[in-house]
Amino acid sequence: MMIKDKSLQRNPLLRLMLDESLYYLAFSFYFIIGALEHTTFTEFLFIPVDILQSVLQVAVLMLLLLKFGMQRASFKGWLIATALVLLGFLSWRQSGEGWLFWVALFVVCSHGVRLRPLAWLSFSLSLVTVATAMAFAGAGIIENVVTTRAGVTRYAMGFSHANFLGLYLLIVCMSFSVLRFGKNPLPDLALIGVADAINLATADSRTTVLLSALQAALLVTFYVLRSETARRRARFCFGAVVFLAVALSIYFMVFFDASSAWQAALNDFLSGRLNLAHRYFLMQPLTLLGSDFSGYAPIYWENGKTYAFVVDNAWCHLILRFGVLPAFAFITGYGLLLLRMLRGKRWDALLFGIVLMAVYGFSETLGVRFECNYFLFALGAELLYISPVAKELSRPSEERDAVRKKGSVVPRA
Repeated sequence: MMIKDKSLQRNPLLRLMLDESLYYLAFSFYFIIGALEHTTFTEFLFIPVDILQSVLQVAVLMLLLLKFGMQRASFKGWLIATALVLLGFLSWRQSGEGWLFWVALFVVCSHGVRLRPLAWLSFSLSLVTVATAMAFAGAGIIENVVTTRAGVTRYAMGFSHANFLGLYLLIVCMSFSVLRFGKNPLPDLALIGVADAINLATADSRTTVLLSALQAALLVTFYVLRSETARRRARFCFGAVVFLAVALSIYFMVFFDASSAWQAALNDFLSGRLNLAHRYFLMQPLTLLGSDFSGYAPIYWENGKTYAFVVDNAWCHLILRFGVLPAFAFITGYGLLLLRMLRGKRWDALLFGIVLMAVYGFSETLGVRFECNYFLFALGAELLYISPVAKELSRPSEERDAVRKKGSVVPRA
């Protein structure tokens, strides 16, 4: 797709701004699709939710296609992009779940995209989602799903499940921390405390409380470590933790033993997540491109409703639901991105997010859902494409000014 506007051709910086804006608008629409899916709204702005979601999906697809057409990638980059999107699409058709297809689209269209605008959009939209759902549920306009677990009453407060309230509170805190990264973490810790209090008073989502504690610990670690020696050791630990999160997920999926006291205790601590992953693993052989498990008798039900597939561990979910090939591509890309950052001695919000989401993936599917793990954009921006924005921003200010006067940007080597 060629851009005919001569002003865009003469001013690459203007082109980049338009290029990015398309991506951020697509991300906003995609986030709204997820928010509508996870709340109990039956209509929004007098439009039925299923129709609104379909319209927004088409809009996201069109925006990303336009964004992709404006990118300047090598022939190899285009081939990889095509292969990733095709792999995601085939997995979607086989598994009945489209998360990886949308991840692939956002990844291959991420040329020149930056983390901070994504974090700002995520923070704003997740905060609005929580506030709107709670207000409408409190007013009785939408359903407030009430369940009981071990004698504890859980209020979803406008979300379709109590855990989703905890999830969106977690996203609010995470995105706030990305926006403030490098600053004194006390405001972040205070927000985490408030979010946990709301969570425990309503949804009682214990897992997200534990995950928010992990976020707090990681924030403090990034803030207090100042010397390069300490950071180098921390990076090594980060790499080890991510590797263990993936390796242990696969280990328990294959070899979980309910007769082992420590494994049973860990499984109980994780609300049965290890046992479920193992039982779905035993249910059928692994597939290349995924399965929807609809041909098997359900082994999980909640509040009288049965579910064909429930695996909350993101890494196991990838392998079991989406198939071996998409899981291999995703995990390999994630590992290469992390390795690139560790070798580059990165100490920034992107490293914070990539490590955090990898560990989150041990108990939640956040890591494979782009509206939650928008850090995945870096799989494209950092690995598939060369970003002229990064080169431009790394120049001395006087050199940037000279380049702007000439109306050109030299790509990063």
